[in-house]
Parts: sequence; structure tokens; C-alpha cells
Amino acid sequence: MSPATSTVAHRTRRRALRALAVTVLAVPSLVAVGGAAEADTARAAKYCSPVGTWTAQVTTSIPSAGTTSFTFRADGTMGNDTDTWYRTGRTTFSYDIWHPHRDASGNVDGSVEGHQDAVMSDANHWTSHGVSQVIDLQGNVVSSFTVDVVATRTS
Repeated sequence: MSPATSTVAHRTRRRALRALAVTVLAVPSLVAVGGAAEADTARAAKYCSPVGTWTAQVTTSIPSAGTTSFTFRADGTMGNDTDTWYRTGRTTFSYDIWHPHRDASGNVDGSVEGHQDAVMSDANHWTSHGVSQVIDLQGNVVSSFTVDVVATRTS
């Protein structure tokens, strides 16, 4: 082999080894990045779970306003056996409420049924908007109103 050929072969071998080294070093980085991305996705999904207890400010178009609490359980139920929730996206969920409606004397004269679409801004805060209806004992809609909720996690 001539000295010129030897130099070219040496340079080619050196470039090949350098390329191989870059590839070998890059693969664990890509795996680590992929693993980190998967961990971030899992953390975000857990991070934005409504499961827990919340204090909430509720405002309606009746008009009325007040403070209440919500409990979301991992099985999709809420604080009582009639309310349910379900995830609609990574940071969104919806919930449906049903509870008895009482007249001024405290007698049940129907029910309140509502649906809310919620967005979590972070692990400890969400807002929702929806419509609720008062339904009499015969199944007639007595009134309909919008409801806005701003909630903060308490546990």
C-alpha cells in the first residue's frame, strides 16, 4: 500500500470510527429523551387528574353564587352515588350531577341535573362551564341555567 493510500485509508477509518462513536453516544441520549418524554406524559396525566377533594366558587345565571366542595374518585364517581365524571383529554374532564330539588319548605319537588366541561390549568386548579336544569316530579323542565365553577384542590 502506498503512503497516500495508507493516509486515505487511515482518514476513512478515523471518520468511520468517529461516526460510530457519535451514533453510539447518541442512541442512549435518544432512549433517555424518549424515556423522559414517556415519563413526562405519564406525570402530566397523573398531574392533571381531578381525583381528590376541591373547594369551588360556583356562579349561576339565576343569578346566584356560593361555595361548595367536590370529591372526584378514581372509579369515576363523585361525592355521592349519583354524580359521575370522566376524562375527556389530558387536561380536560366532564362531570354530570344529579341531586334532589327542594321547595321552600324542604320537600323534594324535583331534581337538578347538570353537565359540566372542565379544564385543569394545573394540578391544583380547574374551571368548568355547563348547563343545569330543574326538572319537576313529572319530568318537565322547570328552568335551565348556566353554571361556572372555579375550583382549588384541598386534598
